Amino acid sequence: MGKFHLYLVRSMRLCIIFLSLAIMVLRCFAADPKPMLVKEALQRHLLLYAIRPEYPFDKWHHVVTGTGIFELRFDYETGHLREIHIVKSTGSPMLDRATIDSLKHWKAKPRALNAVLVPVEFTGMRAWSRVEFTATRAPST
Repeated sequence: MGKFHLYLVRSMRLCIIFLSLAIMVLRCFAADPKPMLVKEALQRHLLLYAIRPEYPFDKWHHVVTGTGIFELRFDYETGHLREIHIVKSTGSPMLDRATIDSLKHWKAKPRALNAVLVPVEFTGMRAWSRVEFTATRAPST
């Protein structure tokens, strides 16, 4: 009986170690999921406030164009914006700044969204995001 008892203890120890590692791995994946495309987030009404990036009108005489992709990371519990990353620059620091100035006001529904990808295209003096921005509203205080 002593040998059998020792075998059970060792196998249980291995099982506990394996389960602990599995839980740690799963938590890593859950904490940092793939970003959702902004079009899907708007369709699912996960964004409470989303301002369309605007061309900086004080720079209208420069007529700079560019296409970029920005990643927004939200605090999952509160929906407040934590970080903005430039995945692909528009090619113009002026347009990147104008985009970030708009994106920094975005807010997601609490416990609904971790990250979103926002494609932006500036053509002439207009900014497009290739998505419809009619589903947004001002944040409540």
